[in-house]
Amino acid sequence: MMCASRLYCDKQVRDLTNFPLIKMSEGKFKYIMAQVYIHGAMASAREVIRGSSSQKYHIDIYDTLRKEAKQYDLCTQCTGGGYIVHDSQNKYLKIYGRSQAMGKADHEKTREILSEKYPGYKIDAEPGDFEE
Repeated sequence: MMCASRLYCDKQVRDLTNFPLIKMSEGKFKYIMAQVYIHGAMASAREVIRGSSSQKYHIDIYDTLRKEAKQYDLCTQCTGGGYIVHDSQNKYLKIYGRSQAMGKADHEKTREILSEKYPGYKIDAEPGDFEE
């Protein structure tokens, strides 16, 4: 939710509002969940998901997100990571595991965010901490 003291005509508010919530690959990959926000306005933070099969470590995915947010003068805070299996042919997503460096993301919240972008998908969010 945006703070009442900030108007939509404020460039940072527009940038935060339009910042993509989800960017991820196909197949099995590491992912992170993070908050993107305007400096000094954590109350306006948005939860985002980033996942990539081309990046070896969760921290690499987070670094890419930080660079993306910096272009819009926005701040980030990683809240955890894990793994996703994305099978678009079968409309299936599986969320599980944890990042050794960043801890475990809230897989249930990840499922909620993904369900908005992927209606009609079966999405499993597993509570376990280990990669399968």
